[in-house]
Amino acid sequence: MTRPTPTVFTIPPGLSFADALARSLLHRHRDNPLALSHIRILLPNRRSARALREAFLRANSGVPLLLPRMMPVGDVEEDSLDITGLASDSLDLPPAILETERLFLLARLTLGIPQGQGRPSSLAGALKLARDLARLIDSVHTERLDFAQLQDLAPEELAAHWQHTLTFLEVITEQWPKLLASLGKSDPSSRRNRLLDALTEQWRTNPPKGEIIAAGTTGSIPATADLLASIARLPNGTVILPGFDPMIADDDWEALDPGHPQYLMKQLLQHMGMSRHEVAHWPLAETDQAQSQKYAERVDLLRTALLPADRVVRWNSFKPDLEKALKGLTRIDCDSQGEEAGVIALLLREALETPGKRAALITPDRRLARQVRAELARWGLQIDDSAGDPIDRSAVGTFLRLVVAVAADPGPISLLALMKHPLAAAGHDRAVFRALARRLDRHGGREGYAVRGARPEASLDALMDSIRTAAMEEDDQTMLADFFNLLKPLETALHQPEADVTALMTCHLDVAQAIAQSHDKSGADQLWRLESGEHLATALADALAATPLLHSIPADQYPAFFDALLEGQMVRPRYGSHPRLAILGPIEARLHHADLMVLGGLNEGTWPAAPAHDPWLSRKMRADFGLPDEDRRLGQSAHDFMQAATAPHVILTRASKVDGTPTVPSRWLSRLQVLAPTLSGSNLRFRSLYRELDRPHKITPTDPPRPTPPLEARPKALSVTQVELWVRDPYALYARHILKLRALDPLEAEPDALEKGTIFHDALDQFLRLWDRTSSDETAKALMEDCGRAAFGAALTRPAIWAFWWPRFLSVGHRFIEIERDRQAAYETLATERKGTLELNTHRPFTLIARADRIDRHQDTGALEIIDYKTGSPPQKKQIEAGFAPQLPLEGWMAQEGAFEGIAPTPVNALSFWQLRGTREPVNIQHVKAPEEQIDDARAGFFHLLDRFSRADTPYLSNPRPTFAGYGEYDHLARVAEWTQLPDLAADAPDPSSGPSSGPSSGPSATLLRIKGTRHEPDNRARTRQPPPSQCVGGGVGWHRKNPCADSTHLTPVVARGAARTAFMPDLHQGSGGRNGQSPAPDFGGMDTSARHKAGCRHLSKLWRKGRRAHA
Repeated sequence: MTRPTPTVFTIPPGLSFADALARSLLHRHRDNPLALSHIRILLPNRRSARALREAFLRANSGVPLLLPRMMPVGDVEEDSLDITGLASDSLDLPPAILETERLFLLARLTLGIPQGQGRPSSLAGALKLARDLARLIDSVHTERLDFAQLQDLAPEELAAHWQHTLTFLEVITEQWPKLLASLGKSDPSSRRNRLLDALTEQWRTNPPKGEIIAAGTTGSIPATADLLASIARLPNGTVILPGFDPMIADDDWEALDPGHPQYLMKQLLQHMGMSRHEVAHWPLAETDQAQSQKYAERVDLLRTALLPADRVVRWNSFKPDLEKALKGLTRIDCDSQGEEAGVIALLLREALETPGKRAALITPDRRLARQVRAELARWGLQIDDSAGDPIDRSAVGTFLRLVVAVAADPGPISLLALMKHPLAAAGHDRAVFRALARRLDRHGGREGYAVRGARPEASLDALMDSIRTAAMEEDDQTMLADFFNLLKPLETALHQPEADVTALMTCHLDVAQAIAQSHDKSGADQLWRLESGEHLATALADALAATPLLHSIPADQYPAFFDALLEGQMVRPRYGSHPRLAILGPIEARLHHADLMVLGGLNEGTWPAAPAHDPWLSRKMRADFGLPDEDRRLGQSAHDFMQAATAPHVILTRASKVDGTPTVPSRWLSRLQVLAPTLSGSNLRFRSLYRELDRPHKITPTDPPRPTPPLEARPKALSVTQVELWVRDPYALYARHILKLRALDPLEAEPDALEKGTIFHDALDQFLRLWDRTSSDETAKALMEDCGRAAFGAALTRPAIWAFWWPRFLSVGHRFIEIERDRQAAYETLATERKGTLELNTHRPFTLIARADRIDRHQDTGALEIIDYKTGSPPQKKQIEAGFAPQLPLEGWMAQEGAFEGIAPTPVNALSFWQLRGTREPVNIQHVKAPEEQIDDARAGFFHLLDRFSRADTPYLSNPRPTFAGYGEYDHLARVAEWTQLPDLAADAPDPSSGPSSGPSSGPSATLLRIKGTRHEPDNRARTRQPPPSQCVGGGVGWHRKNPCADSTHLTPVVARGAARTAFMPDLHQGSGGRNGQSPAPDFGGMDTSARHKAGCRHLSKLWRKGRRAHA
């Protein structure tokens, strides 16, 4: 027997649905709590059931009680539905096919499609296609449609690709039903519909005993809507709608479109055959009634803001009480998504300061949710995320993917990633194995690094050969060989032409367990005991059971197949999250309210989401077929937003930019902004607090390093290229040659400019050694190409090298031959790539080393020309004259001294840079002007440099000449950024014109100017802090001082020809006076800029002449 009128209630917006329902039921049965156990409550999904259980516990003050029987119903994503009171076995329903089995069968069907009709190219592609097909199947079953209707959707006038799509969909219209029938199974969505239909019919003809409440569902699934209609007419049945709004005007109600938050409930009421005025308010507890009235203005504001587009004319007459409507509602617009995540984390953390206060982030943006979790970790907080974590990013999932990656394509990066993984042990103690990985990462022998540098051939044997070449310890080699032997079976299996999927997966898991095994625990125990491991073990067991359904595949497709298999699977931690914090998706938050609700990611395209792309049907075809369009999903999203936004304390957040791209506020925010202009996103309090979290309250600038190593530790031999480093950045020389610090080569390094230069040098060197100058040009070009191929070697197999470097080399080679033809009458090549050493006896023995690219002798004068090949840009004239590029002049001096093997002391009258560009001007020859003078200056400057650094108190300064310093490989060790980049101190810096100060802020921070060119120019990008007075350099180094050693000390570079050459002659001692007979630095105070510049030039020229005379 049924009621003539449905019984439908609503819990209005502004209340936590689960809490209000729990409190009301407890109040109704306060005299007989046991009666609760006889109530049956149907909820949308399992998350809703969990939320209601927690609400009962809160409403009963934590006292245990017998709860109603709660059953999830109508959730397509649930694995199964528990419908009590109905014996599903008696219905003769075929069992539901397992999801993995369904995916594998659909993938097999797609692989059977003829080529050219949409057949996927690999098993991984077929698996992804199968997931899309499975979603379409579920949608069709959910809407109770017939696949046969697909054939009528694409008339001849539609585009040809839609015809091909419908031909492809014959997989599910014809083949799939037959295959399911042969297996005696059914689709889960179809079986759920039949169960719900059977339950609806049974309850209609034989009403169950006890009260039945269907709560929180809007009947978006037709089978669920039928069940709700049946329950509403049961004598003891009740339907409670979430957030139904009976206050909408009648004409607005009639105009509702699918994008409105009330549209689905309107459809449900029409399906039940009842008027909206028949929906009653659920009897609430007194506290809930008061709260509902308290936030009625907020609900009214949102109701008006979300009116259909053709009804917004009502906005003109809407006069809200904004003070009441916006009470407890805040909006925060952040500059970036990272800042948004930080602000949200700060809001959640602040909520915990209030005992018992609960807070939740509601967002569909999974990336934002992950960032918030990461931000909360700074306080040691773990938060429950209802969406869970991707299983392929879990510890076990990452480990399994690394195992197959190393075996399929062995390389240094994947190898080290696997060895450093926390689960890797290979039968050893984990700490011992991890230490081995670190040694392998850093080890370098005489023949190079073990695994760094260029990537070896992609095989475990090639990797082992490179390790043996690097001469690691024998024990380490043995451990690595054993580890590689564990990987060998999987490497062999993955390099077969074809293989069985079951055999590949079994081999993969066996190898993974062997690598995970430690000295005291089995690999299975290590892998599968974690939460992610348990979930993954179940998923892989199902996959292994279903792999016989797949045919053999090319073995190299297995890694992509395994990644596709794990894609989309989530694991949810059961323990360890904070009980008062949560991250919820909009669906999970429908029945859940917290004391603080943060609605994050409110940008168009995120919330609401951008229209989903249907790979199978166009929008019109979906409508013709009967599938719901995107507007209905938009209406559901709007309902979720309104339910959450009507909570007592709500904060709306968005990011103005995401990944640097400007965003558009959510349409709901834009509508609210029109009706409530005071609800702006300019709230700065929490943004400022978040920025202050990582900003130090006070910056204490460090002083530049001034290491003064003992004389016996200082270099006794240097190459001419290292002399250039010595001049530009003495600290870098100190770190490289005294501390013996070397930058590690990159892993799997791509060819760089240095390698390009080496290749070009080697090719030209070999060519000049083999070339018969009497041969024809064709023969010369062929020889050049052969020498190039030999020098490039295996690098030519790289597409980028072949496409860019090789054509340029050929262009350089052809022009090089032409130049040699023109020069052969006047010049004779004496040596190429010739090493030279020059022994010097000054304060202590010192050896200068060089390798000249080329030395030619003029046939008439007998003088030498030193040639330096440059595949990059040669040094500028200004740098050479200033002494910052001394390599070529020093080589000229060495040649004059007879330092090069087989070449007698000979005058040098030419220094040349040959720029090997290979572009429009393949070889550009640049001659150094006044070479004899440059050589003399280099000699004198070098002796002066030796003299200065032969004193124990001479420091190795970092970056003393920023104008010519360039990139410093050791700047991070010298902490250059800490004593040069101080933008936050600008406001605290005293006025330089105020004179010296004895306060704590006086001194170097008083002047924050970057040295640029020859003038003092403020630089808005950064401010450079110069050495303090106690460290300011003396009157050399190509610099002069304004107000020397005053608190506002700053240095000005002098680039006049004579003075600039004193770059080789720094007086690096403390104080401003001279020493050892040198002239003290003059006081330039009182002079204008031009006078100071001229006086500095005169003073430095005096020092320069004195230095030259001292070493003449």
